[in-house]
This record gives sequence, C-alpha cells and structure tokens, in this order.
Amino acid sequence: MKYSELISFKPIESTIQLVEGTKTESGVKELVQTYVMSDSMAESLQAPVIDQLQMDEVVDNKGVFIVGNYGTGKSHLMSVISAVANDADNLQYLQNQNFAKRMEPVAGKFEILRLEIGGVTMTLYDILFDYIEEDFQRRGIDFKKPDYSTVRDNKKVIRQMMEAFNSKYPDKGYLIVVDEFLAYLTSRDERQLVLDLEVLRAFGEMCSKSNLRIILGIQEKIFDNPKFSFVSETLKHVSDRFTQMEITKEDTEYVVSERILKKNPEQKALIRNHLEKFSSLYSGMSTRMDEFVDLFPIHPAYIDVFNKVYLVENRHILKNISRVIRDIFDKDVPEDAPGIYSFDTYWPAIKGNGLLKSDVTISKVVNASTQLEEIINRSFPHKVYKPLAIQIIYALSVHRLTTNGLDVQFGLTAENLKDDLCLYLDSMPENDADFLLGVVNTTLKNIMTTVSGQFIIHNDANNQYYIDVDKIVDYDEKINQKASLL
Repeated sequence: MKYSELISFKPIESTIQLVEGTKTESGVKELVQTYVMSDSMAESLQAPVIDQLQMDEVVDNKGVFIVGNYGTGKSHLMSVISAVANDADNLQYLQNQNFAKRMEPVAGKFEILRLEIGGVTMTLYDILFDYIEEDFQRRGIDFKKPDYSTVRDNKKVIRQMMEAFNSKYPDKGYLIVVDEFLAYLTSRDERQLVLDLEVLRAFGEMCSKSNLRIILGIQEKIFDNPKFSFVSETLKHVSDRFTQMEITKEDTEYVVSERILKKNPEQKALIRNHLEKFSSLYSGMSTRMDEFVDLFPIHPAYIDVFNKVYLVENRHILKNISRVIRDIFDKDVPEDAPGIYSFDTYWPAIKGNGLLKSDVTISKVVNASTQLEEIINRSFPHKVYKPLAIQIIYALSVHRLTTNGLDVQFGLTAENLKDDLCLYLDSMPENDADFLLGVVNTTLKNIMTTVSGQFIIHNDANNQYYIDVDKIVDYDEKINQKASLL
C-alpha cells in the first residue's frame, strides 16, 4: 500500500501575497475558496476581529493584529477577510459556513487598501499616508497629507482623511490591511519606533471614532515581546487600542489535515489499523489516535517544533510539509514500521539552504551538526543503529534552533526522541516500549562515544541531550574512554 492510496494530497507550494494575490477577481475568488478554517478558529475570530470591524453597533472598536508564524496562512486569512469585507458576493465561496455567517455584518461594507511594508525605511506616518493619498487619488478623493514635521496631532490628520473619504463613500468603511509589519518594526531604532508606535496608536484610537478600520499581520506577538522591551511603555498605550488574534498550532493542524492531507473514512480506517500495531510503543499515541490519523504521515510534533524554530525566518510550514509528502507520495507505507515523518526531516532543508548559512548562529549549528553526521557515517560501531543515530542528530539540530540562544541548556530526553520522532528499529524482536527506549538510550550512548562527546551534551540532572556548538573537546568522555581501556 502506497502513501498515495491513503491521502488526497493537495500541496501548498506557493506563498500568498496580500497585494499581488488580490489584484484580480479570479485571484480573490480562488483565495476565498481555498481557505480552510475550523469551527473553533471561526469562533476565535469573532471578538478580536469581526466585532472590531462591524459598524452596526456602537462599541469601542479597536485595531487588529493577526499573529501567525511564517507560512501558517496569515496573509491568506487577511486576504479572505478583506475580500469578504469588500464584496458580499464572496460569502458564497467560503468553505466554513460558521465563518460565513459571522462575517455577514461586515460583508461588502468596506473599501479596502492593502499594503506590505516589510523592509521600508520611511516613517510609518509617511508610509501609510503616501499609500492612502495614492489610493484616494485613484478613487477621485481630494486629500493631501500634512508634512510630518508640522503635525501636532496624528488623530486630527486621520480625522481629516476620513472626512474626505466619507464625502465619496458616506455609507462605507475604510479598511486598511497591512502585512509584513513585524519586519518593519524590527528595522527601526528606539526613537523611530516610539514615533511610529504613536502613529499606530492614533490609527487604533480612530477606529472607535470613525469608520476607519485597520488590520496588521505580524509573525510574533509584540506587546509582551522581549525584542521590544526598550519601548515597553509606549507599547502599553498601543495595546489599549488593539486586539490580537493568534493563528494557533491547532489551526495549522486543521489546514494540514483538511487541505494537504485530506482523507476519506475508508482511508482513515486503513491508517488507524496500521498505526494501532505500533501505538503501544509511543506515549500518547493511543489517546491522540484521531490526531495521528488526521495528520498521517506527519507527526503532530512536527508542527509544534516547527512553530518554535525562531531563528529561521521565512520558514513556511505548509510548503515544507507539502515537500515532504511529495517526496514520499509514491512510496510504499512500511508494514513493519509506523511510516511517520517528524521534525528531523526539516534539517536537510536547513543545511541545504545557502542563504540560511549567512546567519552566524545557524551556521554554527549547521557546522556542528555536519561534523557529527560525518563522524557517525564514518565510525559508528553498530550499522543497524546508524539510521537512528542520524535521525537523532537531525532532530537535536532542529531543536537547537527552537531555544532562545545557543547557550540555553535545554534539549530532549531519550523518551522525547522515541515518541516525537516515532523512532523504530526494523530488526526489533518484539514491539515493546521499554525495549525500544533501551535501543534509543544505547544509540545515544554510542553517539556520545563515537564523537568523543564533541558538540553534544548529556545533562545528567534531567537526562536531556542537546547540541553545544562550542563543545569541541569533551574531557569527561575522554576520561571515560581511557578508564574503560584501563
């Protein structure tokens, strides 16, 4: 039985761009039709997003941040929301009827301005108002922004802007949708950022005083983000005027299971029968069997760990999962192994990306991992365990990029590795969890001995293993090896 017989594979291999993807009616229709959303996500959008957009009830409307890691569908979601807000006819193309019902109060009520500002060096005031001026000119609305150096009150400028808009569209709202906002913020110094955040706060405040609405897409939460601790006081004021909606791990899992790895009931039954043969080996598989079946052949830990790889920007989880499945699509599902792929499969993509190696931190991990892999391939004592050893090195390498710095002493235990990678040995005499854990422990000890403890540390206090890029010589391991010879 092949993987192709168990899944209806629909790859996601392109990146949605907020502006480019919505330039044509056909493009907008396709974006709306292809967006996959769970009922729980539709519900989670209500308070922080839809309630802030509506104009029927008098409430303290705020601006909106949509938070989602690279490749989790953030830009796609903003495209869908803005498409429906602009044209009520797009409601009929939404797959999730719960979401369609919730969007009815805002459908067709807005004129839209979409923009991406990552990498721009201008002030936020000039960026936003330059785009607005250009948009108004196209619509035949007369408005000129004041020079920023003469502005005493940002809200007054926004009020004048909305008065000009209302003269042309008295019954409409004006929705500004901004993508790649975090990239812009991180490029600003402290003084620039304070001024930019004051402009942003003014836009958020005017959402409650006019028909202006604003949605911004960011990769990380900013209000409690240590990267912006130096402007924490200013951020507190901004946070009062904005809500945040986060695309969660569960939301991403739903997209993976319902779009990339869609399965019918018969396919799910076959997968369940296959996995039940191995469920006793892995902690939690039995209790999470539905999740394992829905995501098969991707391990749920893949998504969890991938979302934590903070060092690698532009990592697109849906695209990477699509590539993994494409590589195995026509292969046979092993009868004597789970056949599940986890986050260790992401390491070849990282080390093979020359652009990532320009990052000093990533380069250090790649160099250490490559040396470990070369030593294992050359000198590992047990040939039958070598594939496990390579999997473990790859997994520890990826995990090293999830911690807040290369000096953080945090890793994975043997049991973590066994369960999160669904490690398996073809020649095991019996399907016994304790025996498999013993194999993993033995493999880890053999790795430590083979590499003489270089670049890898075992923390005796918690039994965790992790990559240490600065550990070139392990004197304790050398003493142990010498003692065993003596």
